[in-house]
Amino acid sequence: MAKQRITVCVEPPGAPGDPDALHAAIGKAMAPYSYDREDIPHPDWVGEWDYWAVSGANFAFAVLPGHEDDPRLVRDSDWQRGSEWEELDRGRCHGGPRGLLDLDVDRDATALEAARRWDEWARFAAHHPPALPASHHLDRAYLDPIGYPEKHARAEHHAQPVIRAILDDPELAERFTDDPIRFFGPDREAFVTDRAAQVLPTPALLTLDGHWREDGGPSYRRWFNTYLDTLPPETMLVRVLYHS
Repeated sequence: MAKQRITVCVEPPGAPGDPDALHAAIGKAMAPYSYDREDIPHPDWVGEWDYWAVSGANFAFAVLPGHEDDPRLVRDSDWQRGSEWEELDRGRCHGGPRGLLDLDVDRDATALEAARRWDEWARFAAHHPPALPASHHLDRAYLDPIGYPEKHARAEHHAQPVIRAILDDPELAERFTDDPIRFFGPDREAFVTDRAAQVLPTPALLTLDGHWREDGGPSYRRWFNTYLDTLPPETMLVRVLYHS
């Protein structure tokens, strides 16, 4: 059992800024996935959650500048009210109409930082002979664990000049990781795009038409971003913490 976050998409309920109507709408959307659902005849029914609460924390949305005081924004969290980690400034919220949320600001900042990191790595790597990712050695060890044990594979990976230089300097290891060939990849644009795509997604998303979708891979992250970008601007997007 663990707590996890989901982004719930619902039609705008009731009067703008009515928290009771919004909670009712979220509850209706979440209900089909409750552990305690009683209208499923199959004895092996297993749902997704047993309780939930509006909560953004590190997944709080950015508010479109100029709309910080719109009553439709969701800032009152159900989870651990008053705790420091749930406090939000005017530029953040737990949810609101998609058209009032600045979905680009954090993605753009992450993309700029990712581009800077990739370029920094490329400049550093250019001073060393080309290297192979750790998987090149570890895959061989997996196929031949007796003739080529894992410790040998890791030793050969670490012996590559660029990897050795990184491992000899803790600051470089923190900046580039111990497997930078895999981490950064050969394609700058692909690296930047993937890093930016990681900003918005929660581990799960409940679509406007009631489909619960979760995954952790790049295809899910791309789908998540595209889905939110193309929703009608009045659609309410709310970060929810649930216990599974």
